[in-house]
Amino acid sequence: MSLPVYQMIPVKSTSLEELNSLLKKDMNLRHPVVLNLLQLDIDTQREFIGLIENFFVSENISFKFPYAVYIITLHEPSISLMPIVSDPARLPRFFHQKEGRMNVKESHLAGKNKLLQQEVSNADTTLHQSEVRSFALFHRRIFELERERDFTLDLLNRLSKKVKNG
Repeated sequence: MSLPVYQMIPVKSTSLEELNSLLKKDMNLRHPVVLNLLQLDIDTQREFIGLIENFFVSENISFKFPYAVYIITLHEPSISLMPIVSDPARLPRFFHQKEGRMNVKESHLAGKNKLLQQEVSNADTTLHQSEVRSFALFHRRIFELERERDFTLDLLNRLSKKVKNG
């Protein structure tokens, strides 16, 4: 049983054959994928990012779900909706290779993870993304209301102390 660690893919050319061999529907079902575009020139990197985004949109699959597809490039993250980093060291550390073997509990969780991955491949990603977005907006509103409630309670406590102390 293998853990989901980064699969690093260095991109050396932007030929159609290499693009077709890299981009598959199930590329991020088992582990997070990192496409390293640093060997390409800056204009080619931007074009390649656009092609990658178009692939995910046209195939109706998600680059965030179940594991993210990261791009290492010199461009700013604002040019794409995909997660972009400028250096492999800036990738989230959660999926880095860990030293040593898995214990019993970890191997049991990895087995559960494998079963869940089989279910995920049949999911509608656009539906899930809209559900996650609405869930996030709803909880953002709860957070803001709770912060406002804490502020008013603090204000009420200060005012009541002021009245007691005269």
